[in-house]
Amino acid sequence: MPKLLLKHEGVTLNTYELKKETTSIGRKSDNDIQLNDAVASSHHAQISIKPNEYMEEQIDAKLDDLNSTNGTQVNGCIINSVELRNGDDIQIGSHHFIFESDDTTGMESTAIFLPDEV
Repeated sequence: MPKLLLKHEGVTLNTYELKKETTSIGRKSDNDIQLNDAVASSHHAQISIKPNEYMEEQIDAKLDDLNSTNGTQVNGCIINSVELRNGDDIQIGSHHFIFESDDTTGMESTAIFLPDEV
């Protein structure tokens, strides 16, 4: 099951399992993950989880910024929407999360075989 690890100086402060199809993150109490951070918007971002349509044991996770005032960063880059990969570093306000997924099958490296020239 995918999860977010809330980290501070290398220490895991909290773990959030992403059990729902959509997980909301923000300052208001109606979010699935509530942040006590003035820099975070009321409804800052959301993570969507769905099964991969080609590989049944894999999941696809997408992070969307919800037009937040101060933006959402993944691996140091401001994003609007991004597919998450295992180990991605997400920053919302002063909060740093690490995205963890059980899908660590090395799918990010693809081999391409070219035919021998005749």
